[in-house]
Amino acid sequence: MQNEERINVLETQVRTLKRIVYGFGCLLVAGVVVSATSVQTVPDVIQAKAFEVVNDEGKARARIYLTGGQEELGTMLQMHNKDGLSVIQISTNNQGGNLEFFNGDGKNSVSLNTRGAGGSLQISNNDGQRAARLKAGSNGGGELEIRNKDGEGVAGIGANDYGDGLFKLGNRKGEITSSLP
Repeated sequence: MQNEERINVLETQVRTLKRIVYGFGCLLVAGVVVSATSVQTVPDVIQAKAFEVVNDEGKARARIYLTGGQEELGTMLQMHNKDGLSVIQISTNNQGGNLEFFNGDGKNSVSLNTRGAGGSLQISNNDGQRAARLKAGSNGGGELEIRNKDGEGVAGIGANDYGDGLFKLGNRKGEITSSLP
């Protein structure tokens, strides 16, 4: 084989390799363009038994999860402060729903809930003990109850079983001392 023939063969091989490299380059560019322009879809439903939102340190700041057992299955949404204490809870169960707010010490301050007899709003003192409650009574009327710092009922307004208004006052032990009517 002469030098001129060898050069021609080498030139042919170089041309073929260039064509292959250019072909792969075009395929690569086409693949990138197609993948960049393809439509990103968002799933309609994401399912899990629990979700958590965590901060940079890995502490849970919010949780959604199932509560209770098979008979009393419910759902809970909790939001936590930076120390990990629950400050807001929203929950459900077979009797209804509940919304609770907690103070910086993790003690219940306000509760709003629905139960079998109707709804109620409870306000608690700094120790987490009930100070006042407005609720639907078992007879279908409304009731307002005021408690002292020891948790004893000292005043109440509501409706009796006949639908008449009722007013009660009690002593510090929770014993009724006077009522109208």
